[in-house]
Amino acid sequence: MTNVLPIDALAMAIFHYEGQKPTDRNMRNNNPGNLRASPLPNAKDAGGYCVFESFGVGWAALLEDISRQFAGDENTRLGPTSTLYQFFEVYAPARDHNWPLAYAHFVAAWLTEALERPIATSSTLAEIQGGSNVPPKTT
Repeated sequence: MTNVLPIDALAMAIFHYEGQKPTDRNMRNNNPGNLRASPLPNAKDAGGYCVFESFGVGWAALLEDISRQFAGDENTRLGPTSTLYQFFEVYAPARDHNWPLAYAHFVAAWLTEALERPIATSSTLAEIQGGSNVPPKTT
């Protein structure tokens, strides 16, 4: 059984998808998730992305952002019953020149390996966390 927490695996997948070369924006900005907004203190770059004082602060901001979505966020309307794909429609929207479905597929594959159980783009955030009291999906 893996010792990896789902939130950590999701954050690591996001970091790897966003880039980890020294010249990548997320690395230059100490912002592993390329967040545009954060409750943690930060500056902004010319593109509107957060710039954190250290990678550790940026990592904490990413974990906070993910935790908020898992728990339910009024601003994004995401919560435990949201799917991984819905998460990336908000996190990396197509209007910002992202490919949310490709992002969700990458992360689902990463999570499947890291968590040692199947994760799909249709998996809910509660299912990813391993929650057993997940309300049934309505279609």
